[in-house]
Amino acid sequence: METNSHIAARVDGFFMAVMKYFKHIAAILLVLMPIPVFLDVVIRLVVDYSLPGIIELEEFLLLIIIFFSLPYVHGRSGHIRIDLITSKMPGRLQNVLACVMSLLAISLFVLLTWQLVHLGISKMQSNEVSWTLKLPMWIFYFLAASGSALMVYMTLRDFLVTLKKTINDKGVHWLILGIIISAAVFFAPFMELSSIGMSPSVMGIAVMILLFILIFLGMPIGFAMCLTGFLGMVLVYHDPLPALRNLGLNAYAQSANYFYTVGPLFILMGQLAFYSGISHDLFETASKWLGRMRGGIAISSVSGCAGFSAVCGDSLATAVTMGTLAIPEMKKKEYSMRLATACLAAGGTLGILIPPSVGFIFYAIVTEVSIGQLFIAGLIPGLIMTALFIAAIWIIAKINPDIAPPGTSSSLKEKISSLKGIVGMLALFVLILGGILGGIFSPVEGGSIGCVGAFTLSLIRRRLKWKTFIQSLDETLDITAKLLMILIGVGILGYFLAATRLPMAMAEFVTNLDINRYVILIIILLFFILMGCLLNVIPMILLVLPTIFPMIIALGFDPVWFGVICVITMEMGQITPPIGVNVFAIGSVAPDVPMEEIFKGIVPFFLCMVICVVFLILFPRLATFLPEILF
Repeated sequence: METNSHIAARVDGFFMAVMKYFKHIAAILLVLMPIPVFLDVVIRLVVDYSLPGIIELEEFLLLIIIFFSLPYVHGRSGHIRIDLITSKMPGRLQNVLACVMSLLAISLFVLLTWQLVHLGISKMQSNEVSWTLKLPMWIFYFLAASGSALMVYMTLRDFLVTLKKTINDKGVHWLILGIIISAAVFFAPFMELSSIGMSPSVMGIAVMILLFILIFLGMPIGFAMCLTGFLGMVLVYHDPLPALRNLGLNAYAQSANYFYTVGPLFILMGQLAFYSGISHDLFETASKWLGRMRGGIAISSVSGCAGFSAVCGDSLATAVTMGTLAIPEMKKKEYSMRLATACLAAGGTLGILIPPSVGFIFYAIVTEVSIGQLFIAGLIPGLIMTALFIAAIWIIAKINPDIAPPGTSSSLKEKISSLKGIVGMLALFVLILGGILGGIFSPVEGGSIGCVGAFTLSLIRRRLKWKTFIQSLDETLDITAKLLMILIGVGILGYFLAATRLPMAMAEFVTNLDINRYVILIIILLFFILMGCLLNVIPMILLVLPTIFPMIIALGFDPVWFGVICVITMEMGQITPPIGVNVFAIGSVAPDVPMEEIFKGIVPFFLCMVICVVFLILFPRLATFLPEILF
């Protein structure tokens, strides 16, 4: 007779196999996603005919990719969370909090699964089909429910693992107290007495406080937003049934949104570009042309970061990719590692500013500002910031020549020959940006064309191997699921905030203050820098913009200009202590360099970013000039 442990191992093995099977399906669908849109664009341009049902097809693909990827991401690396506080707690308390957060996550996904199944049954009973493809809608609700059900198991698995640790640490009494408190918080909105005498704005503030408490106690951001949005709607409706229905409908609607496919498409394009060696070509070309200068390799590194940004769109990926190439070269040339690591950590921030930027994409999703306008608005500030970084390196090398010796010179023939390596990347950049700005295709279509172009480019160069292709898919699924989980939370929480009118009330309150609007802007920007120390830019955009953006509009600031300012200031937080994300990323590439050395080297580059923001505040047309001309 099998023991309980053997049965548990078999059950776990079964669910883990299902999770891998779901992940494989998601990866296959991710490969297929760009193809219909690409074919639609080609056919439309050639014979002026658009394929029917493309939007619906892409929505269904995105839905399945998200829900089938969520369990894989949860088991692989976990969803995005802030562990600044919990990481400094005693191990026993960490385990107790992990248990409590897992229980809340289980409750969330049980409710979500139940609602998706319920909605699927209602769609089946009404024989509802999609508008164009005439596909039964219940199928997709049940597919989403299956992914959510697997998330129930994954969070339950987390709970059992941490429960065992808690029992071994003799922390059961603390766990019981934590469960009692969390249960009281969870069930309080279900009691009508909890909302007596509370205005909608007070409800909104109370729920937002709860949201940040959960986030700083270690709950993944997307989970916390979903849970607090649901509990907030219970408060608003005084009835759990409409709140439950909203939970299921919003989760489905956010996951099956055609416009949101632009995210995974550009992320996949960046991953394909990364694994196909475009970064190596950019660094080699920049080194040939600029390496002979004093500080030339550092300047080449920043220039390479700027070039790679045109196909990557993410600061961490840009910093790590270029750092892997440039740091060994600078060590060989006896560069100061303070300068070498700092210039790459700062250069990585260009990855989310120079178009096509994934940060601008998610800013546009939250604020409904034109992606094309944001892309072109980031171009001049991105070039200015690149020039400022290069000037800083040149000045540092001029003052102290020993820390940045000149590299070897290259002949004119070698310089011209090196340009061959970046022709494909430049062609891809011009094609995507030119097509979007010229109105030839939409941002979603541009992302599909970029994916096909990056894949074709890697095949022509014979650099993309099967292993690296799979890695690019895995990374895209990981990033997409993490960000879209937060976006689902944004939709659910946003519905609650709209019901309480809290963002509008805050905007009205701020505009009625007898304070210069630029003082308020500076306070907001300082908050962005602080938050940037804790989070990557895109999760931060999704977390804070829904409440802050209405204030910006009420103060009369241009939303496109603010998008550029917003991204730069959030990126400033990525290179500042105590938790500059880019600095720690570069630290992983150069583990022998102390963190304090990198942070010291960051100072001149941080000042460059401050100067860039000041320029944009004094001369806003640096960001708005091109969008005004081209749109």
